[in-house]
Amino acid sequence: MTRNAGFSPRVGARGSRASERGYTLAEMIVVTALLLIAMLGLLAVFDASARINKSETDVADAQGAVRYGIYQMTRVIRMAGAGGLYVTQAVLNAKGAGMTGITIGAGNSYNNVPAGTKIKEAVTGAFISVRPGTDMIEIRGVIQSPLLGFDHQSGCSAGCVTAGETILVLPIPGDVTIGKLVNDETTQRPQFAAIDAYTSSITGATDSMFAIMSDGVTDLHVGCSDPNPNGVQRYPQVMYNVGRLLAATQLNTPTGPPLDARVFSASADFTDSMAEHINAELPSGGALPPSPIQTAHRVGVLDDIIYFIAMLPNADDPQGLHPYLAQGIRRGDAFQITALADDVEDLQIAYGIDANGDNSVTRTGVVNPPYDTDTNSSITAGNDEWRPNVATEAVPTEVDFQSDPTLADPTNHSGVPPAAHCPRLHAVMLSLLAKAHDSDPTYKGPAASGYVLMDVPLSGGVPTTAVPGRYRRRVQTLRINLRNYAFQG
Repeated sequence: MTRNAGFSPRVGARGSRASERGYTLAEMIVVTALLLIAMLGLLAVFDASARINKSETDVADAQGAVRYGIYQMTRVIRMAGAGGLYVTQAVLNAKGAGMTGITIGAGNSYNNVPAGTKIKEAVTGAFISVRPGTDMIEIRGVIQSPLLGFDHQSGCSAGCVTAGETILVLPIPGDVTIGKLVNDETTQRPQFAAIDAYTSSITGATDSMFAIMSDGVTDLHVGCSDPNPNGVQRYPQVMYNVGRLLAATQLNTPTGPPLDARVFSASADFTDSMAEHINAELPSGGALPPSPIQTAHRVGVLDDIIYFIAMLPNADDPQGLHPYLAQGIRRGDAFQITALADDVEDLQIAYGIDANGDNSVTRTGVVNPPYDTDTNSSITAGNDEWRPNVATEAVPTEVDFQSDPTLADPTNHSGVPPAAHCPRLHAVMLSLLAKAHDSDPTYKGPAASGYVLMDVPLSGGVPTTAVPGRYRRRVQTLRINLRNYAFQG
């Protein structure tokens, strides 16, 4: 058999082995590196997406926090002074004399409070620290429960001046043909049940509340209730006494005589020291003993409410990264504290004082730079009637809240009542700043390291209230008219 000259076994074997050869080590390394880079890119995209999603959720939470906080504070501030309080006792920007439960680190001002400022918690007796550099505000009035109007016959058994005095609510005649009384059933007087429920926790001095009884005939500030030259009716200032409630009200329980009379209080102490301090026109002054009230006009449970930026106990937040907006309602010598909104970093407050008598809180200066366009308030110091909404402006004192603070003794109303002391404080401006819960080191947007509100102190250009780190922040500012002191056209 003739061999095929074109056939070569060695060549065929070599080609077969070459076709079966795998990747080299270098090729594997390159492929692996490329896959790793692709995976890292995908993971980076997923991580960025997750961080953006979490950041947006945190921002939404922060926005919700400031809205809820503003809403809660607005509801209370609008009711400041309900029941007949002096404007100086209704809105406080400094600690009043003789009032326990509040410790200021230095001085008495609630503006940009120093370190060491604390509020005593009623349930535990512990002290809650207030974030330094933030503002506080204290509001008083019949706010959380109904205010009762009297028939000029109901009232105190001894003129609302003694300890352990009974405040009696007499029956009001209804349809005589069927013998019914207007306030003889719970369904006819639901506010009675509301007041009883609100005071049901009172068991003694430690959780006591206040009652305010206002006079129906005496105007302490003659002239303030008369139309001013611009024809705007202003509010009178009635005489009132504050007493300490040492037991729950009994308005839903008929007593007698007379038939179906109700007891607002059987143990009101009108000689209590803190109550007498609220009687005085200036909170910084001494206590003012009660004056006999001959004709009772209104009575209600007087609330003493403070708002502040609180710090979590060190064990829960050792770095102080999660301050919160808190509300404290006085119970005895302390406050029942509730957290309103988490991660609220700062609260700044300005007071609208009508210093020029034009019946409104407006701009007063002539400085109008192009960036300062608000017609009611200005970001230029001294350019409006809001104080202190700009750095370097003086903090108003209690006497700035009313006209003619020059009387020798503004707490004394014996003899001929003074014709001045009309309310000049008509509004309060709030700014709340909330931050995201977690820091985002990659965020470099506006206010990443802090936000300047009103007259907040600065250190190196950064607000002293700013939490260390980089956060997304949201701020909301609102001006609130005082319903009981703003002029009515």
